[in-house]
Amino acid sequence: MLVIKNFVELLAIIHLMSILTLNTHWRTILVVIILLLNTLVVLAESDGQIVQDMPGYVRLVSDTSHNPAEGVSDSLFYKVSGAVIFPVNKYDLDLNDPLISELRDIVLPEARKRGWILVGISLRGAASPEGPYKWNVTLSQRRAHALTSFLGEQLGQEAVAEAKVSLIAEDYNYLAQRMAEAGDADLTKVQRIIDESLGDPARIKKNLLTADGGRLWRRLLDVYYPSLRAARVVLFFREPHSMQLIPVDVDVRSARLPDQVTVEIPGTPLETDLQRVLERRHLLSVSTNLLCDLFYMPNYGWAPSPNIGIEYYPSRGKFTFMAALTFPYYHHWARNKFFQLRDYHLEVRRYFNPGPCHTGWFAAAYVNNSIYGIGFDKKKGWEGEGLGGALKAGRVWGIGRGGRWRLELSAAFGGYYTRYDPYVYGNPITGGEDGDYYYNYRGPLEDFRKRSHYRMWVGPTEVSLKISFDVLYRRIGRGGASFTRKEAVAW
Repeated sequence: MLVIKNFVELLAIIHLMSILTLNTHWRTILVVIILLLNTLVVLAESDGQIVQDMPGYVRLVSDTSHNPAEGVSDSLFYKVSGAVIFPVNKYDLDLNDPLISELRDIVLPEARKRGWILVGISLRGAASPEGPYKWNVTLSQRRAHALTSFLGEQLGQEAVAEAKVSLIAEDYNYLAQRMAEAGDADLTKVQRIIDESLGDPARIKKNLLTADGGRLWRRLLDVYYPSLRAARVVLFFREPHSMQLIPVDVDVRSARLPDQVTVEIPGTPLETDLQRVLERRHLLSVSTNLLCDLFYMPNYGWAPSPNIGIEYYPSRGKFTFMAALTFPYYHHWARNKFFQLRDYHLEVRRYFNPGPCHTGWFAAAYVNNSIYGIGFDKKKGWEGEGLGGALKAGRVWGIGRGGRWRLELSAAFGGYYTRYDPYVYGNPITGGEDGDYYYNYRGPLEDFRKRSHYRMWVGPTEVSLKISFDVLYRRIGRGGASFTRKEAVAW
């Protein structure tokens, strides 16, 4: 079927019809039919052709005389776009997000394999209505920037330079569309509030907050607002053999071929064989408490206490898990001085804004179990065991540019229950010095009266100044662990 794409071609067709001696009546009818067909084609191609084996946010276009991202309506964008959903008040990109994984591991490699050329990007950052409006503007900007930066890393900064990026601090239109798709009974009420507020975000928010005594706002907050905290994208490609019209004002005779032409030869490396180096996400770190390593005990002296902690970072989320062991073992028999301890520590942490390297403020809870023997001289000392637990707060800072080293300062408040006996030198029956401590008594059991003591401490239980180092990283796309923090991957 003959389809006309521009006015110059239309004039050429009219001239052809005149040569064929068609009368004026038939020429008029044909011109109208051609114009209608042309309009339908332009409308159909403005949003791009759907690719059956690709997600809906991947579109193929044939007309690249304009940026296809400019012609996408809001309704179509919301319907087909791929979305990265962010936690409330957050804008850091999770590299394990379903859309990011799909783009990195499936969509973009397949597009390169087929030789598609990126010709347009439509991208939108948005926030949900709760919170101050100015902060929501910032959130929408940073969410859009996070997704744009990822696409720039994958496609090259030149490819995303012309991306059509829009920001919606409080996306009430998408809220209404989501409610319409769900057949929500409150849609009429919400749409009326949006219309009566004349697009003023402050008025819309105020009216939603007060509607039905706050019930409507709370339901929207639980059901719909999480999906509004997003960065959404539609990608437009064209096939390498797609024909492009030469602008009318270009002299075809003077048009030059490219200086370099890439020819694909079987058996040679193609673009899909190229590699780029990406940062891996950390998996396991080791740490030591410097305050224990430099420990000084009054009446005893210096007692540096070896300790090691291992922190595990899940693939996503803000919670981490830690296990630690402290194990000094000092004994000076000639001076009757002892400092022997084994403390086992299990901890769960929640970082408030972890970022890619788990830094910033955190809160934690831990439990610990310990056995100890501490002696200052022949008559003063204790041996026993205890169990404790505490709540903890602190902050972690990155050291250097690599993100592999971190410094942590924290303190804990809780309780510690211990059962102990005096660590006394001498015979427990006679009280005389016989070269042994009382718990080493070997006489008749009926003569031995074990002296048991108990103590419960509530208050500060720990102060830490830790330094940590990442030892294991997750492999990108393949699973498993590695000691190196970067990986070369195909793109």
